[in-house]
Amino acid sequence: MNGLGRTAEPVGGSGLDRVPATRRFDPRRHRRIAGLYDLWLAPGPGGRLVVPTAPGRPLDARAVATLVRHGADAAQDVRILADDGARHLDLFTEVAGLLGHDVLVSPDGSDIRHAIDRSATGSTRPTTDSGPLDAVPLDRVTRQPMDWLVLQPPDLATSLPGWFAVDDGLVRPRTGVVGLPLPDGLALATRADFVTRRATAHRLGASTGVVTVAVTARSGGFLVGTYSGTQDVHGGGQLAALLGDLPLYGADLRLWLTWPSDADEQARLVAEVVELAETTGATVWTPPAGGRAELIDDRRDLRAFDPTGAVAAWRAHRPRYADGPSTLDATPEGLLVSRRDRERIVVASAAVVDAGPADGHPGPARADDPTPVPDGTAAPPPADPADAASPTPVGDDAGVAEQPAVPLPRPVLVTESRRAADYGPPWLRRGQQVNAATFEAYVLVEGDPARAVGDGLPGVELFVPAFLDPRSAPAGSDLLRVRISPGGAIPMAVLRAHVPARFKYVLGSPDTYLLPAARLDRVRLVGGFRSDGFSRLLPTVDADGEPLRIRAAPTSRSVAGLPNDVRRWPGFGTRQAYALLPARSRGLPRGWLPLYQQRPVARPGRLLVEVRVPAGRTVDVGATHTMLAGLTLVRTRVDRLHRAGVDLVLGSRSYDRIVVQRAFRAQGGGWQRIGEVTPGPLPSAVAGLQSAVPARVADPPSTGDT
Repeated sequence: MNGLGRTAEPVGGSGLDRVPATRRFDPRRHRRIAGLYDLWLAPGPGGRLVVPTAPGRPLDARAVATLVRHGADAAQDVRILADDGARHLDLFTEVAGLLGHDVLVSPDGSDIRHAIDRSATGSTRPTTDSGPLDAVPLDRVTRQPMDWLVLQPPDLATSLPGWFAVDDGLVRPRTGVVGLPLPDGLALATRADFVTRRATAHRLGASTGVVTVAVTARSGGFLVGTYSGTQDVHGGGQLAALLGDLPLYGADLRLWLTWPSDADEQARLVAEVVELAETTGATVWTPPAGGRAELIDDRRDLRAFDPTGAVAAWRAHRPRYADGPSTLDATPEGLLVSRRDRERIVVASAAVVDAGPADGHPGPARADDPTPVPDGTAAPPPADPADAASPTPVGDDAGVAEQPAVPLPRPVLVTESRRAADYGPPWLRRGQQVNAATFEAYVLVEGDPARAVGDGLPGVELFVPAFLDPRSAPAGSDLLRVRISPGGAIPMAVLRAHVPARFKYVLGSPDTYLLPAARLDRVRLVGGFRSDGFSRLLPTVDADGEPLRIRAAPTSRSVAGLPNDVRRWPGFGTRQAYALLPARSRGLPRGWLPLYQQRPVARPGRLLVEVRVPAGRTVDVGATHTMLAGLTLVRTRVDRLHRAGVDLVLGSRSYDRIVVQRAFRAQGGGWQRIGEVTPGPLPSAVAGLQSAVPARVADPPSTGDT
């Protein structure tokens, strides 16, 4: 087993008997662990945590993070030495997000005790317990050790392990090379990039026929870190030795890296990549020199980019004695796909197939075309789609004509005036390049294609992505084919806008086009195709002439069935709002909660809570309704909410950010203020109000409270 295989083993095993000898926590005897900052907290007034030396100052997440920053190194994880740490799960999860590192807390129902190390035997067993003691969470009832809970930063949370090993109540450093598992490979990390590397490694999906290794390029080599905190630059031969447990001989190895910008370092790195290929016997794939590989979230795959940021094909570095061609194909869309699967995809249809050039690429350049297409070449306008050549039968038993899938022709582009009609998404400024002639493309379908034709595509964006090559869709995907009139599509390769981060993965792709919501009247459906699971697309519905629509996505993917692009409230600062909740214990609703800018009419059996809302935390229903009114081919739930009198919508992800100031209950036809309400985050405050016995009403209520 090499160094990578030892990364999951703690040093020295568990080191405790199942029933350890324990004593009360004593800070003077506490064993420190390198790279882990211990913060000792205690319960204070109202159950909130305090520093034992300052019991009168309850702590919130920012205060805890400030304490850690003042005492810890920037690269350290944090362990909270407090009983029942999991009772403050939301607090410490927020702390993890603020610090960008893992936070270890004790489980609910546990006490922090010091345990004597009993792992030594014979003459090595300590004769006294005067040495350092390990902090261990013990079950309050059984007195058995409980494992520490590892809270990862919420935006970077994964199911992958942390920097330290946690076993039988002990926290121990790991040893060896820092390596995180990938579905088909390994991600090498250092202490500085461990958390972000773990998050991206978790999002990569399994790939057919390729081993992936994520590594940082540094000084013309490969940067490798160890759990002791050291790091070193390895050459291709050294990296090959570290990857000895991976099946690389005769395989395809994809390096997930960013090239250095220095030309000399690039030349040295090329030599190390060649050495890696020769030593392992694998074909090593890299982005072009000076470029990078980035994760495509919707595909859970990697795409290659060149030094300018444009999509580029992967480069193959083959060993000299490689036998036969590679089984992978580097596509112009920056992907690596199985050559067998790519060749096997066919479209079965009698009328809707593009014959196209034999090599699957656009036709030759035309000198009189002044408008460049995204890849820097020029292409003639496509012929009328109705004139496309018929497919060649391939002997299907059912008599259905089939043809290998090839990309559809790219359209000629023209730049619109800044006074052109609106596009729909508020971040998409006018004056974009659009198609100058009618062309056809494919659109990905979630669910039944027939329903998508009638009801629209489910989505949370005010646009629909379309692509020319059906092989660009994830394996097994269903598709719609659409015909787009002039001005209805914007090529992502030349998009002129500050693009939200959630879909930057499609930038620079010569294959992808954006169909904005305000231009969907220029998009007509041609037909639908369902994948049969065997790399064939079978026609399922004929929808020639039907408009393409967007319908509200399930609420699990959106806030109240609204798109991602909405009007937010408040625009700045912190504003006051109100929420109506059941008086009895039901908690907060899942997904979203309606808020009101003005105090609503009293309703029996309801609680009214007055809250403070930070900037941009809610959706302004009225303003969003006005913004979407002109998008007739987009169906959302904003009209229903507007007619129901809902002012604001608060998503569940923002519940913890909303602070309850006061609370009221319905009494005598009006709202009566509830006394002794401690301001705090919405979830905890509401839980206390709904679970308590009927709260005491402030007597007499002030004029402003009724």
